[in-house]
Amino acid sequence: MAYLINKHTSEYCFLYAHHSFGRFQYSVDTLVNDLSVSKIHTIIEWLNGKWYIRDLSLNGTWLNHKRLVKDDSEELSIGDKIYFAGNSEVTYVVKDLSPPTDQLIKLDDEQSKTAETIKLNHYHLLPEQQPDSVVVFEQSSGQWLLESLHDDEFTIREVLEDHSIITLGGKQWMFLSSHLEVATQMSSVPQLYISDLDFIFNLSLDEETSELKVQHHKNNKDFDLHVRCHHYLTLNLARYRALDAKKGVLPANQGWVNTEQLVKDLGVDMRYLNIQIHRARKQFSEVLVNVHDAENIIERQLRKVRFAGASFMIYKGCELESTSDVVRA
Repeated sequence: MAYLINKHTSEYCFLYAHHSFGRFQYSVDTLVNDLSVSKIHTIIEWLNGKWYIRDLSLNGTWLNHKRLVKDDSEELSIGDKIYFAGNSEVTYVVKDLSPPTDQLIKLDDEQSKTAETIKLNHYHLLPEQQPDSVVVFEQSSGQWLLESLHDDEFTIREVLEDHSIITLGGKQWMFLSSHLEVATQMSSVPQLYISDLDFIFNLSLDEETSELKVQHHKNNKDFDLHVRCHHYLTLNLARYRALDAKKGVLPANQGWVNTEQLVKDLGVDMRYLNIQIHRARKQFSEVLVNVHDAENIIERQLRKVRFAGASFMIYKGCELESTSDVVRA
């Protein structure tokens, strides 16, 4: 997200995709408290991959000592100086012209914004080194959600709104959305579903390494998810589903296992289990981008979790160990 700096106060002004300046407090994104400034004075907006400034006022907007032509757009450059109605006491300097994006902005001890940011891209375990929280975009609601890795019930989900302040690793961060309207053409993008996928697990004899490959059975497209620690969790959930299938449990009810049982099975604590669950969900959502609700391949309910894949095979040391009741691969 691009930002300006107030030359006199050193405050950061992060730009929305369509960002307004003026003295009408409840109708602008950045308040300029000056009687010579119009209610909505100036617009900075993201158009065709570039940032532009446009004057809407009676008394004018200046860019580098040049008054802008009203309603004409002028492209911005790093280092540009912006001030309003000829009053250079309120001057903004253009410091960054990155594309608009949803992000977290680190706050200092005085709760002021800093230049340290985290660009949000669908699924994050934060802080990266020792995560204690998950920030995830829920496609069905179009909202960013915050979850705690210490919550074993999967019920505490805080909706992030503009200027929401959250704590990550003992530090405070502010959430800002880009306000960028992205036109999606779902009709032109083939939408796949979890039921269209075949999952092939390869487990070493000592169960130290787990590899996962995913195939789309209609177009024979392969997705290699490589060797990852969290595949062992997914594989064990698939084992539970295979056992239920042998017992005659209906597919809609197969595979659900209590998180406390998983903790015992894997020999880990609840926080580590939650990290593995979210790392698996994160990789599915990032690799299987055209699959509807791909993160729900690891499906969750109150204190329960399951593998939602309908077609899978588990190989241990190159020998077929078990399969689902539906096998296409």
